[in-house]
Amino acid sequence: MRPDTWAHIGWRNAGMRKTNRALRFAVSWGLATAQLGREPASVEEYAETMDESRATAFRNQQAFREAFPSETSPARMNRTSGAQDRCNELWKMFEDLQQVMLAAQPVAYQVGGSPAIS
Repeated sequence: MRPDTWAHIGWRNAGMRKTNRALRFAVSWGLATAQLGREPASVEEYAETMDESRATAFRNQQAFREAFPSETSPARMNRTSGAQDRCNELWKMFEDLQQVMLAAQPVAYQVGGSPAIS
């Protein structure tokens, strides 16, 4: 018999809708962790980092707590599942893309561009 997945555990504890919200929160928490270089110190810091309203962040955290009552945050879940490594890779790719875009922006608006004012 295979061990339960995080999704199965959450579904048993909180149902599908709340578990989906909880799993999205876990991934977002992983992205915030990647961006900060450490786990967010609070749900408020998470919300600020992810540009999410406090109310939404607290709703998502509540869904996470209902789906995974033995977890204090998504950190262990993200580490053990490998999701944190993927979030770190995604954040690095985003930072690299952001650098390319910043370098390319002056060129895109100078070479062959249409006039800003007609």
